[in-house]
Amino acid sequence: MRRSQTYDPALHEPGSPAAEGRCSHHAEGAADCSQEAVVSFEDGDGGWQAGCRLALEQLVERDEIEPLGQGA
Repeated sequence: MRRSQTYDPALHEPGSPAAEGRCSHHAEGAADCSQEAVVSFEDGDGGWQAGCRLALEQLVERDEIEPLGQGA
């Protein structure tokens, strides 16, 4: 399970959707997500992605990331 924390723009690549406060998790789909990022989480490559409230729920439900407040 990958780490997660409350959204922090400093964790993300400058100029990326995640650094701008947008959901980078859903940005990879057919349509960009217009929701505000609420969580920063590690991706499979050791980088950081951002997710909206729906992405957070989906990723926690699939046991891909830790629920907020559960990390070290």
